[in-house]
Amino acid sequence: MPAAPPRPARLEADVDAQTLTVGWTDGHTSTYSYEGLRRACPCAECRGGHAGMAEPVDPIVFDLPALMTYEVKELRPAGHYALQIVWGDGHGSGLFRWEALRDYCRCAACTGGDRAEP
Repeated sequence: MPAAPPRPARLEADVDAQTLTVGWTDGHTSTYSYEGLRRACPCAECRGGHAGMAEPVDPIVFDLPALMTYEVKELRPAGHYALQIVWGDGHGSGLFRWEALRDYCRCAACTGGDRAEP
């Protein structure tokens, strides 16, 4: 029987660092920039319509330099499968599936050692 995919055990938003840290049930920790998350928003509006929602997000968006400061008003679990981020400007229609969020991790362990853990 295959192992259950990792799920979040904890979420921590750091306003000063502009990061969201996810502690996973398998013991791994992932840290995402607010700007990268906003660039990776999976909603139809941000992806250019419903057809664009099927296109995978290139994790490179998490490596791009930060150009703006973002406010996260609320982190809401969406059932047992996703996270909804409500941003300071009111945008909040994107649901980040846990599996996709884990795939966005850019640490050395997740990218084959070519990046340092944040």
